[in-house]
Amino acid sequence: MEQTKSSRSSRSKNLQGPESLSNSAFLFNTRDVSALKARFCSTTSADDVIPDKTVDIPQEYVLPDIDRAVLNRADLDISRLSTNDYVRAFIHILHKIVKHAKLDIGTGDSLTDSLVADLIYNVLAFSQWPLKVELHPTMKLFIGHVILPAKAEFAISNKYYYLLFVEDKYLTNVRPDFDYGEPQILAEMLACGEENLQRACKTYTMNMFVVRVISTYVTFYRATIHKEYWDELGNGCPRRQSLTIFRWPGNSSNPFLGFDLADPNGRRTVLESLCKIRQYILDSLFFTIPLKV
Repeated sequence: MEQTKSSRSSRSKNLQGPESLSNSAFLFNTRDVSALKARFCSTTSADDVIPDKTVDIPQEYVLPDIDRAVLNRADLDISRLSTNDYVRAFIHILHKIVKHAKLDIGTGDSLTDSLVADLIYNVLAFSQWPLKVELHPTMKLFIGHVILPAKAEFAISNKYYYLLFVEDKYLTNVRPDFDYGEPQILAEMLACGEENLQRACKTYTMNMFVVRVISTYVTFYRATIHKEYWDELGNGCPRRQSLTIFRWPGNSSNPFLGFDLADPNGRRTVLESLCKIRQYILDSLFFTIPLKV
């Protein structure tokens, strides 16, 4: 039976204390993660996060001889690294980040924005029809009668949202005492999922991906958010249902242990993984949201 937002909101008598949550996605912390019965889980298996798809990757961006040491050279002649101007532009951004980013004081500029935008628009063509890139979409997360605002940086969709890009230009914001900012990932993921429910006019089970870019380091996240979890959020903080968000690479929540775009092996892994996620989103166009799940 289809379940609209009005029917979810009408069950407010079963609220389970969502008033105790932070007032926005930006302020989410470990207490909020616990209240929503969610957890982040490291995995050593790419299969837990990255879809099993056969893809071709843009090999010209791998550049096996260009590593962090090369990118850190002041005399690096980028014009000689490739005959492809798009590749030169990408490496130029990496060169500037490696030269200027200081992990202890933060970069303080828009270099990470430029890197993520270049990946999305030029390297991997996430903006190419039938996909759509939304820049800083404003969303709302409904938990019982409480409405929490959220704003993602980049969201990739066809009809529904599937992928978020999250980045932080200021590396000092990404500290252990803030759980490296992962609670905000949970809130933005749920807010995007809530938007999907609004568009579908019912609750259903969905897969959501997040790609996190901190300086040149990339971490991938994936969660399967079940219909039953959404149904409980309609009442308030869940009591029975829970949510696991898988993190890859599987080491810790420290983003500086992710795949490094300044390293050729890291670049290859990131490019291949993003191509597989892109293919997953494209393939989803051929399926409709089930009426019953």
